[in-house]
Amino acid sequence: MSGARYAEWKGWNSESFGTCSAADEVYFAAELRRAGVEAVDGSYILELGFGNGTFAAWALKQGARYSGTELIPALLERGRGKGYDVYAAEAALPDLVESSSRDLVVAFDVLEHCSETDVIRLLREAYIVLKPGARLIARVPSGDSPFGRAIQHGDLTHRMALGSSSVRQLAGETGFLVAQVREPAFPLLGLGAAPFFRRLAVSLARTIAYPVLRRAFMGGGDAVLSPDMVIVLSKPYRDN
Repeated sequence: MSGARYAEWKGWNSESFGTCSAADEVYFAAELRRAGVEAVDGSYILELGFGNGTFAAWALKQGARYSGTELIPALLERGRGKGYDVYAAEAALPDLVESSSRDLVVAFDVLEHCSETDVIRLLREAYIVLKPGARLIARVPSGDSPFGRAIQHGDLTHRMALGSSSVRQLAGETGFLVAQVREPAFPLLGLGAAPFFRRLAVSLARTIAYPVLRRAFMGGGDAVLSPDMVIVLSKPYRDN
């Protein structure tokens, strides 16, 4: 599928590029807090695959010093038109930004589009550009979960499914420490009364159902049964 057709299929257009809804703002703030990133004002952030520019818009609004990469030329053009500091994804990350210069690398819904070889390469490059102690946050369809199949197989460009065990393999291969492998943040507050009660009901249902499913079908453990999985990796202060 061509990049232009993919963007069209996703509903990404020039009018919606670089916009961030109230729900997106609440989500990104909650996700980063849960990952141990309390604030991004003044932080150097690199995003892999910025897509329609939603996270970029949020990060810049928060005062971050943002850079991003993207594979689709039309999206690169839109990013540059907005004045964003963005680059073609084909380039190696250490060729784009200085080593040990980034406080955070994010990849929302990106790694599943890559081969195993490309994921390892990206993580190794991200390791180089992150500061010691800094974090990488990625969101992918959960390979642990039967509920993740609709997402993983709902896009012809998805190539790799990642589960919690394979995340630990990747971390060992690339030098990262695994800080978190978990379900995405699901904030209850900040969106009004109706979303609060709807999300509360969903949260309660998951709290009851997921442990039962893990025990019944997986013998217990900590498999991530939400449709998506969030991975938080940390660069150690000293190389392993």
